[in-house]
Amino acid sequence: MIGRTMPPEAKNLGGQNLFLDTLRSEILAGSENLTAWIRQIQSQDSIDTLFQLETWIKGIRAFFDLDHLPMMEGERNEIVTRSFNPELRIVKEAIVVCEACACAITKPVGDEQLEFEEFIEVQMRKDRVLDFQVSRIVEQLTPGDSVSQLLELLNDIRIMIDASKKQPTSSYQLFSSIGRCFNRELKNCRYIDMLMSQRFRIQYDLIDSKPLTNILRSISDDSVRRNVALVLLYLFRFLKYLKIISADLKKDRPLQHNLVIFSLLHEGMENLNGFLKTKFVKAREAGRSLRSAAELIGYSMKTESQRVLERELVFISRETDAAKIFAKIENSHGLLRNCFQSCIVTCVQSIDQTFDGSAVFPSRTDRLVTGEKLRQDLWDLRQWLLAVLENKENHDSTIIIERLASFKDASHKSLMYRDWAEFESFTDALATSGNFIETRTCIRKFISYLEALIQEVSKRSIFGEKQLNS
Repeated sequence: MIGRTMPPEAKNLGGQNLFLDTLRSEILAGSENLTAWIRQIQSQDSIDTLFQLETWIKGIRAFFDLDHLPMMEGERNEIVTRSFNPELRIVKEAIVVCEACACAITKPVGDEQLEFEEFIEVQMRKDRVLDFQVSRIVEQLTPGDSVSQLLELLNDIRIMIDASKKQPTSSYQLFSSIGRCFNRELKNCRYIDMLMSQRFRIQYDLIDSKPLTNILRSISDDSVRRNVALVLLYLFRFLKYLKIISADLKKDRPLQHNLVIFSLLHEGMENLNGFLKTKFVKAREAGRSLRSAAELIGYSMKTESQRVLERELVFISRETDAAKIFAKIENSHGLLRNCFQSCIVTCVQSIDQTFDGSAVFPSRTDRLVTGEKLRQDLWDLRQWLLAVLENKENHDSTIIIERLASFKDASHKSLMYRDWAEFESFTDALATSGNFIETRTCIRKFISYLEALIQEVSKRSIFGEKQLNS
């Protein structure tokens, strides 16, 4: 069934592309009508518009979830008294973008729309029972009908938001109620719901990179190879979301509605973190190198998503200064782009240490590459010290000092001067610790310091790159 729903150009590739094979197994078996519609949109060079429509809808859905709203912890504890007027205004702005995308892909295209007889013929060819929601099918014979219903939904939500402006404040109850209505009615848009249910799509997500494909082929275990491919598909999809924000930044467009895409990214990063823990961190077949890389990727995404959602983007929904809005959105975009690119390189280099990240990201600056190597070396040192803690026997201080000396020879020069004194103080403390308990206490403190330093290195790399480019 999956092969039958693939576009002709994808079928011709056969099994030559591992990313294609992974996408095939990930995409749910869908209606032939939906597949034909997507192929038709692609033939009109409108596939990017469909991707944007899907992104904005998913973003709005994520934005209605309190867990993915840019908000300080204190605000979350006071949501009962907090006004959600700014958030509803952002939802409305995002809906306007959705409506523009939906209208763009429903332009008349002659006789290509499926007629009723063709619809019945397609359904009868299927090797399964006809969809039990018969009335729903009859109401939405084609994907175009579902888009029309989507437009009605978007219009209704927009009117509800406009009506709420008559109140001095909009409560969280109203905000969440509108969100539930949006999610419920979205499921009634049959083909749009099917579109939303698929994590990846060949037309958007196929990665055409010979170096990456060759490295994937070197993984002997089929399940590990497929899981690595999925991690890369996730990360490249995140970069594709960021390109939508980048387009608004470059064209000096209004930016606040991009908060819904940051909410979508936060949701996606949480999902990927769960995938990494299940498939790599807790799985022995992944191997030590991949497990360590998965931990670093998960740690990086968690810290950067928290930095963006709880620091950089806090109060942006209420900000009126265009310059401050631009700076915060640009900083958040840069932090996440750097994070995702570094995660891709980290993942691939855990399989092949000789992989050069410039083969995939040629525009990356030397400063970013240096920061990335320093971050990896700091993480390796952290992992090594954690392994020392797991050893319940007396710790050999000589071995610890030798490991620290090895780091200093390789990467210490990449640290900023202001970091040297604190780093040296931890080294001296470990060298002079007089007993087992004191050594373990010093190691724990050093690990916490390294974790903070890893975050700081990531931030310095991206902000340093921005200064160089300005």
